Amino acid sequence: MHLVFLLFLGSFSFAKFDWQGHRGARGLYPENTINAMKEALKYPISTLEMDVVISKDDKVVVSHEPWMNEEICQDPLGRRIKGKEVNLYKLSFLEIQQYDCGSKVHPRFPHQKKIKQTKPLLSSLIIELEKELSSRGLSVKYNIEIKSNPENEKAGFQPKYEDFSDKVATLVLSLLPADRFMLQSFDWRVLIYLHKNYPQIPLVALRDVPYKAENVLRELTFSPYVFSPNYKLLSSSDIDFFHQRKIKVIPWTLNSPEEMKRIKDLGVDGIITDYPNMILNLPTSHGGGMLPDCPKNENRFENKCIKIPSHSVASPNIPGWVCKRGYIQKRLTCKKVKLPSHAEFSEDGKTWICQEGFERYRSRCHKKSH
Repeated sequence: MHLVFLLFLGSFSFAKFDWQGHRGARGLYPENTINAMKEALKYPISTLEMDVVISKDDKVVVSHEPWMNEEICQDPLGRRIKGKEVNLYKLSFLEIQQYDCGSKVHPRFPHQKKIKQTKPLLSSLIIELEKELSSRGLSVKYNIEIKSNPENEKAGFQPKYEDFSDKVATLVLSLLPADRFMLQSFDWRVLIYLHKNYPQIPLVALRDVPYKAENVLRELTFSPYVFSPNYKLLSSSDIDFFHQRKIKVIPWTLNSPEEMKRIKDLGVDGIITDYPNMILNLPTSHGGGMLPDCPKNENRFENKCIKIPSHSVASPNIPGWVCKRGYIQKRLTCKKVKLPSHAEFSEDGKTWICQEGFERYRSRCHKKSH
C-alpha cells in the first residue's frame, strides 16, 4: 500500500476518522485473503484495503503482485518460488488456486498466523464479506488498488491499463454502490482514465516518493478526495495545503501506537495499518481503547463478541450474559425452571420456595399437615 488520493465526490465521505486495515490485517493474518479481512473486522476498522491483478482468464484476483511473491508463496508441491517466475497473468484462476500463500513464516511479520491460504477472486471476497457484514449488522468501505504500471504492462504481467481499469471498475460497480468503495493506483494513467470514464467512482492516487504538495494536483490533472503519502514524507504544511482545498489526508503504513498517535496529532483524516489490533492500545482521545459494536444479540465480553442466548441479558460477569428470571444456565443456553404447583420464585429468580401453607418435599410442594 502506498500513497493515496481520492477523487472528491459529494456523496462519498468519512463520517469519522478512517482506520484502514492494510491488505486486511497483514500483521495478524496472511495478506489479501478473505480471512485477513475478517480478522480486521474484529477491530475498529472503517475501510478494508486490498490489491488486485488480472489472471490469464480475465479474472480479477486479490494479490499485491502480478506474480507469486517468493516471500509468502510456495508452489503446488510446497517448493520455493524464485523471483517473478510465476506470472499470474499467464495462469488461469484455477491454476493460481494451487499455490499456498499463507503457510510460510513471514520474515517481516512474525506474529502473522500461519495457515494455508490461496489468492481469492475479488468478487468472492466482496460477496463473502458482505454476507459477514450483514449478519453482524456492520458496514465498511473497500479501498481497492489496481496494481498497474507501465513496466509490468510492457513485461507482460498485466493487460493494457485501460482494459485493466475497465475490468475492475465494472466488476466492483456490479457488486457495490459507488459510495462503498474507492479505486487506487500508482499508475496515474489508470486514475486519469477512470476519472474520465467512471466519474462516480472515488479514486485513490498512490505515490511513494518525495513530492511538493503544490505539484500533486498539477500532475494528476484533477482534484483528489484524499491525499495519502508514506507517513514518513508527511508534514503539517502538507496537511494544511490539502485541507484548504477540501482534500483529506490518510497516510500509510503506521504500525506502532506511538507513530499512530504522533501522526494523528498532526490532523490527518485516517491511518492505514497492518495491525488494526494496535488501535486498541491508543488512548480514547486518539480513537483507541474501543472496539466495534457487537452484532445484535451479542455482548462484548473480554474483547470478544459473545452470543447472548434466548431468555438472557448481557452481563459484565462470566460468561458475558445471565439468564432472565425463571431460567437457569445450562451450558450455553438458558433453561426454563419448572415451577411446581403452590410454589413461587425466590428473590434470585432461579430457585423457588413453597407458598405459605405448603412445604417442600423433593421437587414438589405439599400442603402442610396439622
